[in-house]
Amino acid sequence: MALRSARHLTSVYLVREGSVLLLYRRGSRAIADSWVGIGGHLEPGELTNPTAAALRELDEEIGVTANHLTGLALRYVAVRDTGDEVRTTYYFTADLRPTAPVPTECTEGDLRWFELTTDPTTLDMPPTARVAFAHWLTTGRHDTALRFITVNATGDETGPS
Repeated sequence: MALRSARHLTSVYLVREGSVLLLYRRGSRAIADSWVGIGGHLEPGELTNPTAAALRELDEEIGVTANHLTGLALRYVAVRDTGDEVRTTYYFTADLRPTAPVPTECTEGDLRWFELTTDPTTLDMPPTARVAFAHWLTTGRHDTALRFITVNATGDETGPS
């Protein structure tokens, strides 16, 4: 088996008034241009605290801080083997407080609010984001369970479990 590098990422699905905020990320080194939650890479000092990384990324990318949120929770942990690296993504959800400023811009791409009734199959998303988002929309947002997703190098999926 070939040696693979590792990449650790966060992604936050931010909810407000029956909609979820997604980012059409452009120019990423890790993924093709696509719809994702707000997030990015864990810094070396954050490897044992993905929540801190998620909060840092929210602040850096859209100016949202912990004070603007309620209910921040880790909902999915996804592991994807790309063949060259193993990617672990920590998917969070959070509600934007009614008094918080509504994000409208991001230097990483285009922000858009989607209704919670959105058909996720109509969105171009990376493999684990597609699985996590689709499951969260239909099932996961109605409970507090932590679930696990795996995608192997050939694209076969398991989870959420």
